Amino acid sequence: MPKVVDHEQRRQQIVDTFLTLVERGRGLEAASSRALAAELGVSNSLLWRYFKDMDAIVERAYREVVAHTNARIERGIAGRHGLDAVHALIDELMPVTDASKAEACVVVAYWAAKTRDGHSYVEPHDCWRTKLVAFLEEARGMGQVADDCPARVLADAVVDIVDNAQVEYVMAGDDRLALEARDLARAIVRLH
Repeated sequence: MPKVVDHEQRRQQIVDTFLTLVERGRGLEAASSRALAAELGVSNSLLWRYFKDMDAIVERAYREVVAHTNARIERGIAGRHGLDAVHALIDELMPVTDASKAEACVVVAYWAAKTRDGHSYVEPHDCWRTKLVAFLEEARGMGQVADDCPARVLADAVVDIVDNAQVEYVMAGDDRLALEARDLARAIVRLH
């Protein structure tokens, strides 16, 4: 009798292992299909029974990363208001912890895969931008920023800084750049 395999459970195991390799190896190179198969103790060809290619694994991992990031954001901003909430949101988005650095590697790889496929990228930024606008408007109401604070423009600038910080971290691996980007995003918000 052939062994019954839960395909969804196996896909999840592959993605979880992929994310572990990315975090442990501090980059996508550590999570090649060969390394992934070795870590799982299976043949390389077995991976392709569950995923079309590495881009499909990256896409699934990306969805997991966004869910983790959003959960971390919700915990980080819980009970916070105004500029305190803005700063907490910025801190959660920047690649400054081991988890957020690994997430940045997956996010940037996903963007690259989507670009190769001719797609544009808009997914989670709209929800983060919306939160930033709401917190900036709240900060305006609390007198923490000027009455003419351009909340939407500032939110766009912060999201752009976050995107750039993720790409710079992945390209250079320099923690200092992400910390400087975090400080820049916080400073831009405080100036208004």
